[in-house]
Amino acid sequence: MHDPFYDLFPRPPEPDWRSGELALFTIDMQYMDAHPDGWMGRVARSLGRDDLLMQRYEAIERILPRIRELQDAFRARGHEVVHVRIAYRTQDGREAGRAFMPSPHAQSVPREPRDDEILPEVAPAGDELVFSKTSSSVFSTTDVERVLWNLGVRHLVFTGLVTDGCVELSARDASDRGFAVTLVEDACCASTPEGHANAIERMTDGGFIVSVSTEQALRRLDEIQTPLAEATSVG
Repeated sequence: MHDPFYDLFPRPPEPDWRSGELALFTIDMQYMDAHPDGWMGRVARSLGRDDLLMQRYEAIERILPRIRELQDAFRARGHEVVHVRIAYRTQDGREAGRAFMPSPHAQSVPREPRDDEILPEVAPAGDELVFSKTSSSVFSTTDVERVLWNLGVRHLVFTGLVTDGCVELSARDASDRGFAVTLVEDACCASTPEGHANAIERMTDGGFIVSVSTEQALRRLDEIQTPLAEATSVG
């Protein structure tokens, strides 16, 4: 739903895509919540409610190749590729905030080591950064902000899941901290199409967070001009 407050002001311009300032973020694409054999899928099966996550896993299958295409494109052009996952220090995750996870005593299905692993289709390559969080937003329980500023990264491009949860909260926190934020709409997903669409609408309403398609993101990468200093050194 549109907030008419934003009609009082000019819409902010979309952020420039600049060499050296970009990072692609992949949020929570791990076995725990992104694979039917992960912890979330095992919980659903134990309750006889696999149907609750059917749309989620179908959406994940659709976005996986898009995320990988974006990762490969960012890598090929020398931009940072960043991975974010949920990973606990304790076996039952009791150190996580209750707003993020149910009580460790509320669910008897144990977690397994593979739950922390990022799906192989979109796994880290080389020394790419991996941040392990125990909160919805990566900014709440990691040092990601300090690292990004050290790297000179000023523009974050988000993919992953879920759009109306960890993606949204991470994107909003990034915007609040002064980063330019772009969502790749068809490379994010939620447990339902309605939840995904509603989150995109909310986040982009004021224009402070921008939404593009995978095709548009790849086109913007191709349009980035090589900085003069780099062009001179290469020549």
